[in-house]
Amino acid sequence: MAKRKQPWHADAVETVRALRSGGVALHSTDTVWGLAADSMDAAAVSKIFELKGRDPKDSLLMLIDSERLLEQLLPQLPDAAWELLEVSDRPITLVGQLSKQSPFEFAPGMVRSNGSIAVRLVQDPYLQFLIQGLGRPMASTSANITGQPAAVKWDDVHPQLKSQVDYCAQYKGSVAQVGRPSMLVRFDEHGRIEILRS
Repeated sequence: MAKRKQPWHADAVETVRALRSGGVALHSTDTVWGLAADSMDAAAVSKIFELKGRDPKDSLLMLIDSERLLEQLLPQLPDAAWELLEVSDRPITLVGQLSKQSPFEFAPGMVRSNGSIAVRLVQDPYLQFLIQGLGRPMASTSANITGQPAAVKWDDVHPQLKSQVDYCAQYKGSVAQVGRPSMLVRFDEHGRIEILRS
């Protein structure tokens, strides 16, 4: 018996196609509506900054789909951070130093000047499909003009963003998400963690 496809499958395939061709996609996430691009495509990442009016020094976060990838990117992740990931009922974005042995060459705007990155390990099957389809970490940020509130539902997304992205995903288009950005946690080489955004 053939495996039944998820209701979002066709839309997700189109989203992946847009990302892989160097486009910027507008889509729902595990927190609020977001903008996504290939994290290794300089032109696509730059377009996100332009669309949002975002300071280029304010790097984007990246979404990943596996603990193995998290270990590759942030090998110094302390036990306390892993424990926080296990017990938290909210999505968590981790900030730490990118591994010097990272298998990826990220675009400008993904890594801060101090060598740190922001990474979120996602559990949502739709987001995991997008990341796996892209084949690498996915650049991500909230779908709003810088300085304006994050878009909790489709109707909250600024019309300018809807008209200027390369693809608008339809999945969850009328359903509110978690409704607030992820928790932001930074850790250092000594294993100390700091809550930057609760």
